Amino acid sequence: MGADKSRTARRRLTGAAPVDVESAIAALNRLKIAELRQRWQAWLGEPPPRCQSGRVLRMLLAWRLQERRFGGFSVAAQRLLRDLTKPTASRPAKTAAATLKRGTLLTREWKGVVHRVQVLDRGFAHDGVVFASLSEVARAITGTRWSGPRFFALRRREDGQRNSSR
Repeated sequence: MGADKSRTARRRLTGAAPVDVESAIAALNRLKIAELRQRWQAWLGEPPPRCQSGRVLRMLLAWRLQERRFGGFSVAAQRLLRDLTKPTASRPAKTAAATLKRGTLLTREWKGVVHRVQVLDRGFAHDGVVFASLSEVARAITGTRWSGPRFFALRRREDGQRNSSR
């Protein structure tokens, strides 16, 4: 823990981050990605992350500026966030395999062909082949990358509609 505190303190002392964080963040919206990378380097004293999205880089830079100016998460908050992301006996990691019982038969029509997939203890059987994930099955069927749970209508699309056959 002592090393974490000193590393955080060193991070706060390097770079010449602006004092008026609100104005600096507002100005980020007008910058192109190359300019955002230059600001990152100048303000934080370290190379920017290798992200290709200006939107994401803006959000990261805004967070880091606010963290420097107002402080980051407390150690207790960091611990809580870390613990909330770990699966436990009462809150296991949610996967399609974990929510489907062995023996369940999934059916999906794709381009006029009905495909049946059986849920196994470890994986999914389709056309005599065992796949590690539903996404692998969906890819074998369609030839393109798909979210397996979405392809088999186990998860709703973001707009609330169920998937339909193409």
